[in-house]
Amino acid sequence: MLEKVYKYDVRHNIMTHVIRAIEETFLKKTYSPFSPQKADKKNEALMTYVSFNEQLRDREFAGDSLWLSRKMVNNGCTLEQTRQVMEERCKDCNVISPMFCVEHCETWKVKKELRETNKALSGDDHGERLMNAIKNKRRLAVIDILQEKRVSLDDLQKKLKKYGFFHSQKTINGYLHPLLEAGLIIKSDQILELTLYGKRIHEAIYRHGYTGQLPIHSNSYEEKILEVLLQNAKTHNELQVIVPIKSLSRVLKRLLDRGLILNNSPSDHVFYFRTRRALALEKLSPTHKKICTTIPPAGISTRELSKIMEINIRRMYKYLRALRGKKLVFRRRIPIRFELSAKGKRLAEFLNEITNIK
Repeated sequence: MLEKVYKYDVRHNIMTHVIRAIEETFLKKTYSPFSPQKADKKNEALMTYVSFNEQLRDREFAGDSLWLSRKMVNNGCTLEQTRQVMEERCKDCNVISPMFCVEHCETWKVKKELRETNKALSGDDHGERLMNAIKNKRRLAVIDILQEKRVSLDDLQKKLKKYGFFHSQKTINGYLHPLLEAGLIIKSDQILELTLYGKRIHEAIYRHGYTGQLPIHSNSYEEKILEVLLQNAKTHNELQVIVPIKSLSRVLKRLLDRGLILNNSPSDHVFYFRTRRALALEKLSPTHKKICTTIPPAGISTRELSKIMEINIRRMYKYLRALRGKKLVFRRRIPIRFELSAKGKRLAEFLNEITNIK
């Protein structure tokens, strides 16, 4: 009996070594469906095949297309450049069948993700969708969580509690919908993952320290005003072209309250100027003469003139009315101009950066 067992063990060990030898020979002569054939000299970005076991041991995902695409994005490559490399990797791939490619090929998965992202980016309302998606602090927390690794909905619910958000999975699904529409995350078999585009957005959010300073329920009017003011200061009339007049006052007030924009005070937008009429032609009191000589060629507001002359504003208006009657001074309304504060400029630069990510 022992002799039979010994012979069986010997035969079993021999067969095991033979099978391993056949597998090694097969791997040396055949390329994996998870990556293309050896890279040529024309494109150094393409990586050579690494055995399936080594990839499992060294990387989070099997294969190297996911790793390569994320490496390219982290190194500053555009989504289009990443897509071109993925297309190059598919040229010499000997796939068993199209379905095998769809189910197992990582390169195909990356290409599919980039195609869907490009479809989202090409929409006319993508900028508005993107802005509304990242305004909410809960969605910013979701992006931050998925940056580390892909998670299930159950795990996401647990991790959100560490950020102070206690919600049911149904509520969390509602928060995820805008992120899915904007192409920031993907959902497959109840597993949530940040897209390559989402990683670029997260990088910009982290670098600029964006924490959702803009109002949640709006039509992105605040973003439009910040974008325009990044170029130069604008008057109230010039901003009416961008935002409907019925909403403009409320939008400007929200931006002013948050300290994102500045304006010249409404009480100082009326300036007084000297006319060319000679002072010697009029009989003036010393105070009237001093007021006329104090007014600079560039004009001055009543408040500023009152400080210089050390006369209260009420009496200053009385003196100026008298001088206007003698045609010695005239007044002109200076349009109220709005410009970005230092805080608003940083936010506007962040918004400009993420809208130009391609």
